[in-house]
Amino acid sequence: MKFGIFAVTFALSAGGAAACDQVRIGYLDQERPPYWLGSGTAVPAKPGASAELVQRFAASAGCQADLKRLPVMRIKPALIAGEIEFAPMDSSAADTAGIVFPLDQNHQPDIARALTLNIVVFVRSADRIPPATEPARYFQNRPLGITLGSSYQARMQGLGLKVDSGAVDIARNFEKLKLKRIDGFAVSVTSPNDMDAYIAQKYQGAIVRLSQPIFSDHVWLATSSGYYAAHAAQVEKMWTWLGSTGVREFSALLKEYSEPPPSK
Repeated sequence: MKFGIFAVTFALSAGGAAACDQVRIGYLDQERPPYWLGSGTAVPAKPGASAELVQRFAASAGCQADLKRLPVMRIKPALIAGEIEFAPMDSSAADTAGIVFPLDQNHQPDIARALTLNIVVFVRSADRIPPATEPARYFQNRPLGITLGSSYQARMQGLGLKVDSGAVDIARNFEKLKLKRIDGFAVSVTSPNDMDAYIAQKYQGAIVRLSQPIFSDHVWLATSSGYYAAHAAQVEKMWTWLGSTGVREFSALLKEYSEPPPSK
């Protein structure tokens, strides 16, 4: 009888250990269509293509995503401190203590389990800048806005670009562009045309995108070192899903969120 009770208790314990708790996934608390929708800490019912992707990312290992919207300057420190388990990170964070990336056979961040990142530039259509203009040259001596805290600022400055990083979100940067306080606005996207429908609808042709990105990179759903140490197999399973099924599902989500709403 005692053995039977022990066996049941052990089975329940084992089942509990195998179960996946909620994983806290941090992301930007600003609206950035089509990726993140809404502002502030509240997560809307239709949270955006990237928000839905990270929910599916967690579900691929039997976990539930607990989405945490944070100010951009808080995301990396929160990940390092273990206040969240995952967050999108680009290559600038690859050597940061406390953050773990999926690695390839050469122990480098594995681009096969990443999403593509492009830094594109929006300009005023009234300036009649040829769409094929190379932004890395054009903005050597012209103010180019980015959102405050953008991880790619140092790389842009390394290219000699005249970077203005005063505005805290994309709406304020586009307003600065309209008011001629900057001559362009650089923002990270997955595919270069992901924001085109949103910009066309909101600005009615007054703002357009240069066809050539400044540069391309990758973005990973990095984890905290503490979480990886405790759940390595589970994390690796999620990363592998992202690099295969996840990439395909993200493409469908982007199409869904990029389409303009039906006319009433």
